[in-house]
Amino acid sequence: MGNSKSFWGGVGFIAATTIGAGMFSLPYIFHESGWLTGVFYLIVLSTVTIFVHRLYWLALEKANNGSSLLGLVREHLGKYAFYASSVSVIAGLFLILLIYLILSESFARLVLPSASANYGAVLFWVAASIPLLFKLPRVVGAEFLGTVLMFLIVFLIFLTGQTGFSGIPVVSIDNILLPFGAILFSLTGWTAIEPMFRWEKKNGDPNYMPKLIWGTFVSAIIYFLFVLGILGSADFVSPDALSGLSSWPLWKIQLLGLLGIFAMWTSYVPIILEIKNELKEDLHLPPLFSYAAALFLPLILFFSGFFNFLGAISLVGGVFLVLQYIFIILVSKKILTLSGSTKFFSDLLILVFLAAAVYEIYYFAV
Repeated sequence: MGNSKSFWGGVGFIAATTIGAGMFSLPYIFHESGWLTGVFYLIVLSTVTIFVHRLYWLALEKANNGSSLLGLVREHLGKYAFYASSVSVIAGLFLILLIYLILSESFARLVLPSASANYGAVLFWVAASIPLLFKLPRVVGAEFLGTVLMFLIVFLIFLTGQTGFSGIPVVSIDNILLPFGAILFSLTGWTAIEPMFRWEKKNGDPNYMPKLIWGTFVSAIIYFLFVLGILGSADFVSPDALSGLSSWPLWKIQLLGLLGIFAMWTSYVPIILEIKNELKEDLHLPPLFSYAAALFLPLILFFSGFFNFLGAISLVGGVFLVLQYIFIILVSKKILTLSGSTKFFSDLLILVFLAAAVYEIYYFAV
């Protein structure tokens, strides 16, 4: 019973950390790039993230010094790589939290249409900050509960929609590269690896690989069902999956609002913890300052007026997260002795990620 609880708790924690705001860009991505293109990227990038997460877990295990990603980069790749990784990791994570706050306002309006401006974002920020007062086991339990609720809501949307890909191209050559950044953003869950590693090391549970695999593929399945449900029932497909739902009954729109809040809440907490740890442990900033920055800076950025949902997701996924995964691969290669095939695949991924980052930068610049 204990092993089963530990297994599903781990799966739920990884899935809950993975599933977030990126989900709501996927119907538009599938619609514009073609359904087969979207499915291809979803499967391939799920496999890629599992591969990289496994490398990172093994690197943490072998290093065994309590360092997080930035600390490992500084130790094994040098100070210049450390500075570059600091920008990509911390700035990227802060932007992700900002995206969540922007979306939380939209979802709160679905649930509470009469709420005043910014009320939903502030309420979400307060709710997402409360779990930071609890120890990790309680957070894992909350994450698992959030995953179950998200799955039930997505499944209901799937069942009540006219599911299918009718009227959607199989492949759109013009937009064939469009899904990369958005789907990578949607599948990113490396911030769950460090707390999971520490927790399982403390409790002596070495069976981590099935949790990494199931946690990622549960996320991908939920995404696929959500895409089917939205594409089969929306009046038109918008970049945030919300604007085209005017024909939905009120209860269903409110259910989608709750799904969005759950999806972002379960991802927000581990990211705050990761930022706090990076600032405190790796940049050696004072603990109180690290905690306050992780907690309040996203809210300050939100009130600064920065927005553009799909553009921000593509930029974060295609540039910042790509760089984060490159640094994870590079530091893992330094720490681990990789076999020939694993080394070849790691090098290939670095080249693919670099090409994707250049494409995203070019796309936004032009």
